[in-house]
Amino acid sequence: MVADGDAAATRPAPSFAMPRTNCFVVVPLALLLVCRDGGLLAAPPRVLVEGVQLERVAAEPDLVTPIGVAFDLQGRLLVVESHTHQRPDDYPGPAGDRLRMLSDSDGDGRLDRWSTFAEGFQQAMNAAVAEDGAVYVVTRRDVHVLRDADGDGVADSDETIIRLVTEAEYPHNGLAGIALAPQFGDAGSNPAGGGMYLGLGENFGFPYQLVGSDGKSVSGRGGVGCIFVCRQDGGGLARYAEGFWNPFSVCLAPHGRVFTVDNDPDASPPCRLLHVVHAGDYGHRWEYGRAGVHPLQAWDGELPGTLPMVCGTGEAPTAVLAHRGWLWVTSWGDYRIERYRLTPRGASFGADREVVVQGDADFRPTGMAVAPDGSLWFADWVDRSYAVHGKGRLWRLTLPADADAPDVPENETETTVRRLAESLTPLPGDGHLSRPVNRRQDVGEAIERLLNSDDPFDRLLAWNVGAERDRLAHGRNRELSPRGRLAELQQAAWSIGRQASTEFSGTWLQTLALKGLADPDPDVRLYAVRLVARYRQELRNQRDAVAALLDGPIPDERYFLAVLGALDWLDGDDAPRHGGIGDGLLARELRNRRRSPELRALALRLISPDHKQLTLATLRTYLESPSLVLQIEAIRTLARQSNPDRHTVLSEIATDVARSDKQRAFAVAGLAAEAAGRQSLLAELAASAPPQTAAEAARVLRLAGLRPAPAEEKPAAEDLAAWNELLAAGGDVDAGERLFFTPAGPQCAACHQHGGRGGRVGPDLARIGRQQTRERIIASILLPGREIAPQYQAWTLLTDDGKSHLGLKLPQGGDNGQESYADPSGRTFTLSSDEIELRSPSAESIMPSGLQQTMSIADLRDLVAFLMSDSESEVDATP
Repeated sequence: MVADGDAAATRPAPSFAMPRTNCFVVVPLALLLVCRDGGLLAAPPRVLVEGVQLERVAAEPDLVTPIGVAFDLQGRLLVVESHTHQRPDDYPGPAGDRLRMLSDSDGDGRLDRWSTFAEGFQQAMNAAVAEDGAVYVVTRRDVHVLRDADGDGVADSDETIIRLVTEAEYPHNGLAGIALAPQFGDAGSNPAGGGMYLGLGENFGFPYQLVGSDGKSVSGRGGVGCIFVCRQDGGGLARYAEGFWNPFSVCLAPHGRVFTVDNDPDASPPCRLLHVVHAGDYGHRWEYGRAGVHPLQAWDGELPGTLPMVCGTGEAPTAVLAHRGWLWVTSWGDYRIERYRLTPRGASFGADREVVVQGDADFRPTGMAVAPDGSLWFADWVDRSYAVHGKGRLWRLTLPADADAPDVPENETETTVRRLAESLTPLPGDGHLSRPVNRRQDVGEAIERLLNSDDPFDRLLAWNVGAERDRLAHGRNRELSPRGRLAELQQAAWSIGRQASTEFSGTWLQTLALKGLADPDPDVRLYAVRLVARYRQELRNQRDAVAALLDGPIPDERYFLAVLGALDWLDGDDAPRHGGIGDGLLARELRNRRRSPELRALALRLISPDHKQLTLATLRTYLESPSLVLQIEAIRTLARQSNPDRHTVLSEIATDVARSDKQRAFAVAGLAAEAAGRQSLLAELAASAPPQTAAEAARVLRLAGLRPAPAEEKPAAEDLAAWNELLAAGGDVDAGERLFFTPAGPQCAACHQHGGRGGRVGPDLARIGRQQTRERIIASILLPGREIAPQYQAWTLLTDDGKSHLGLKLPQGGDNGQESYADPSGRTFTLSSDEIELRSPSAESIMPSGLQQTMSIADLRDLVAFLMSDSESEVDATP
């Protein structure tokens, strides 16, 4: 074991120059368990990328419960060793956390000596090293700067430069993430000049003050995770971006880009890899409930003024760093090391994920750092227990020489913003602009173009150019598009926090809220609704103005739910809504007789079809309503219920000649779940019913295998050109909707939502027709495995009974040793972590392949027509 103090190690850790050869590679199933002293041990983690080598460098007792890691300027490794994270009463370890150092004892190039650089911290999380050699340690409540003036490997000064003043005590939802950068100027007035980025978690919604070394403080409330920027001495503290759950790690990438990983999604998975820009809002507020499902919360840019994720990550990411063209992430909850290749997406990025190392439930990677030789070193908490437990490991990952991913160059927006910033920002030491510009032409037009962009990153980057934006934003005779007005409102709200006068801020808030709620654009109104809810104490008097929005146009279900959520929040008692918020609000709307039939129909569409309020008796009252909109929504709800008695009611509707053809056809689609038992009825309808009903009955019989499929010559799934020609036009939108939701055939709704209905396993497809071309939609149906977003990657799981399972991991809070998955049919299953012997990322999509074999060309044409249609028109649709 590696020695502590001055003694040399009997099994030295590897040097930077000469990697050891006893590396773990892909492990055969037969070697999953190994014996030592008669006991069974978990298998070592497996490397899934050819050429990468993994070796264990150290383990307990040399190192226990490690979190953050960093290399200093001498190439020594510093590791945050936790002894206070949910410390048990009988824990035998030191009273405080330690910053351990692994160094070269004899100059032979090998790190072989453990010592303690500093100790006595409480709830330490991360470490970083500055260009001048200063060592930064971030704890839940403060930031320390440590210096070793005499070079003996022990810190001889400890200065606290940042303090978090709060009553919250939970160890890892306070300060955690840190990234150091070159700096100039005052970070408060020039965020781009900050030399340190800090991540602060939701803090359980407790109010706080973050106080810098110069006495400047920033206050917060409501459980909004933030990233702050300041100088490296702790001065000039300013909020940089917000709307995170817990930005546990922050990194700087080429071209000055900032990235973070959000450590916990609760019921809104996946965890997020985020591109962080100044003044960005990433959608989360803990005060609305930790489940993350409140209609005023956004997880992927769903609400106006919020920014989307780059992509999803594995569960509980604890480190992100940029290295050799990739972003590397440690996933504590999914026991793996991932890397992401960035792909341009407008002014931001998407990413392709590759799992590099996969372990079992006893592999819990935490902090990660790049060694001087380019290898990656990372810590391992080992056990799923949050409490400190006396176990720990340290690993080294050596990459092949050709492992570089291509760097993503500046995109057009970044180039524009950089040039504008250069034209408006004094150089260090200068008191004048670095070059003369025609501001109105060069700056004004560029800012206006970006402000009016559909890309939310464009709009925010435009506002981050410099002080000139303020003059342009308040210039006369300006006409902004709805997107520009949204950006203007968003940035005005952001700047409120900088006002010294509470009275002035309150007056400004009232003005902004009134202006936004009266805007003709629904996105601007919706942003104003979020603003009123956020500043509930100051803007409660705007409650009736928010309620009045329900009497106006309702553009989509998102808008409707957000207004309902805001009213509930304004009328409430400040208690977070931890679950069931949507169904509760919708059930109340269904009971509200003052609401229009159209609004009640919208509430019926969005509520869970098996909600306890939706009895057959209640649905029959909707079927007897004079409102055709409410009638057809009741039929759609019946078709989605699990109550077996619903088939009797659906049969009555399907045979009711007094009802419209469209209503009867939707009832027939709902009978698909009992097609065999209703075969004679369906056959009769197929022969004699009106056109839509007859066609739907015939299709249900065919998809249920009760009638032969038509003989059709179809191209191979890979022949996308032929399919694009076949499906280029035509199709019945209503028939496509019925096919999407029917329990026979493709069963799209088992996993996907559309228009507020359906499952939540896969992505919501309501707006896919706006986001994707017809050709890409066709390709995703025929070849679902060709392009899989990281958050929807399926896993092959081999259990100890010899069975293999294919599943997409589902959300679950915490880590109780049970894992939930969805299979390709949309059904869920649960496995114990201990019974999974082998887990591997699958190249196979969770979405079933071969759909073209079970559906006719007309079916596919109808389905594509439905997905290409404008779902938002459904809010006001009539049968």
